[in-house]
Amino acid sequence: MTTTQKLRITAITIVCLAVFAISYEHIATVAGQYGNGWSAYLYPICIDGVILISALTLVARVGITKTTRYYAKLGRWFGFIATIYANVAHSGYGSTDAILVNLIPALALILTVELLIHAATGTAKYSARKARPSSPAKLRAVA
Repeated sequence: MTTTQKLRITAITIVCLAVFAISYEHIATVAGQYGNGWSAYLYPICIDGVILISALTLVARVGITKTTRYYAKLGRWFGFIATIYANVAHSGYGSTDAILVNLIPALALILTVELLIHAATGTAKYSARKARPSSPAKLRAVA
């Protein structure tokens, strides 16, 4: 992995963690407003975690069945809708500006998780392809 690839993945991870922290607070606040006690703090993990787990499952190359992929796609869309809804609900629907500001963490989380997963798997594929030895036929032709 090159220095640029490492830097890109590190930057995406930092932004992803920052956005998750904001989204976490928004979702936990909304869950708490609707009667959830200590479990309000688990809602963000359930919602945003589904996005991460689903994305990881969709990029997996081995051991994933069609049924698993179906549920991963379903989970990903559920996570997208739930995080958007909860983050927007945090705005209190007071104004368009409040809605848009509270929408930013949800959309940023979706994008950064997707970027992180695809950057990491793309880097792994690129490294494996680059490190792959030449075919035996090419080696014989050279010798």
